Amino acid sequence: MTIETTRFGTIPLDPERILIFPEGVLGFPGLTRYILLETGENSLFYWLQSVDDPSLAFVVMDPSELISDYASRVLSVLPDTGFHVEDLSLMVVVTIPGEHMEAMTANLQGPLLVRPGDRTGKQFVLFDDDGWLRFPLFSGEPSGAGPLADS
Repeated sequence: MTIETTRFGTIPLDPERILIFPEGVLGFPGLTRYILLETGENSLFYWLQSVDDPSLAFVVMDPSELISDYASRVLSVLPDTGFHVEDLSLMVVVTIPGEHMEAMTANLQGPLLVRPGDRTGKQFVLFDDDGWLRFPLFSGEPSGAGPLADS
């Protein structure tokens, strides 16, 4: 099976690798199927490509690269979700403003949680602090710091 994408052309698609977000992601409630694509060897970034819309793809990353205990902090503030740190894959959307790579930010306010076992995901909106919405990737802060450091 293959899909035709705007950015990557025709790519092979293993149905066993499709991630299902039953409620979609913010702004795209009707688009529920995605595939995670590597951007290169040893890269921190991935593409979350929509299977339903060939033109929609998000740059995502593992937020533990920014805040080492982000997953446990997120789960501590979520209602009972059925997600547990042990069986959880967590991603955040990265924004790259134009050609200003040094201004890249991660949206720690809207993490994507995925259970690898059944590949089901959900996006959550956390925190009222907009500092989480545009968390700088190149802030110079150590991995354990960040807006939740005092929680």
